[in-house]
Amino acid sequence: MNRGIYPPLAGALALERRLEVLSNNIGNLQTTGFKKDKPIFATVLGQTSGPSVAGIDLFPVIGGLPADRSQGALAHSGAPLDVALQGEGFLVAKTPDGLRYFRGGILQRNVDGNLVTHQGDPLLGKKGPIKVPPGEMTIDNQGNVSVNNVSVDTLRLEKIPEGEETSKVGNSYWTVPNKSAPALNTTVHQGMLEKSNVNPALDMVELIKVTREYEQMQKAIKAMDELAGQAIQASRVQG
Repeated sequence: MNRGIYPPLAGALALERRLEVLSNNIGNLQTTGFKKDKPIFATVLGQTSGPSVAGIDLFPVIGGLPADRSQGALAHSGAPLDVALQGEGFLVAKTPDGLRYFRGGILQRNVDGNLVTHQGDPLLGKKGPIKVPPGEMTIDNQGNVSVNNVSVDTLRLEKIPEGEETSKVGNSYWTVPNKSAPALNTTVHQGMLEKSNVNPALDMVELIKVTREYEQMQKAIKAMDELAGQAIQASRVQG
């Protein structure tokens, strides 16, 4: 069997995954607070029955898929229930699956008077779920929530400490790390929304580049497959 076909095959699979990630990033260009993913490539040494051959038994793979948590641009909306964060912090919501981080967006006031997320999950303050009575609600830059100039609560703002990990779980939510810390350097902006941090121009260029690399891998696989076929045919003729 032609072992040389495996590296380009593994490369094609890794590039295919890269295309999926880029397409997902670009598809979420208009998603409030979206943080793009950035694949990390690695190589693994394949297990073979024969001696290892340099450059042939090394296979490229996706070594990880961390999110780029860099700041997205802020856009003015003017809606009093729109909240954007500037800095490293996250808001905290109480969901049926446990606590979840998210970067804000279009909040709502439910029938019980609770301030909830886009998914209808209670938004947490320092006192617990934030209940806002009827009236004019304001949120200052420190996250203090007031209604008709009367203090109600303060938004719970947390950051991911060094060495801790979190991951996306859908609906713009993130898991909460084992340890958390107050996000002291995060500013809250009422009446604004944080845009996705996807750069459409750069990511489209990257998409085209990866597409071309994927096509080259396909050509290499086809060439090696034809070469293997020719070798088999030649052995039959000689036999």
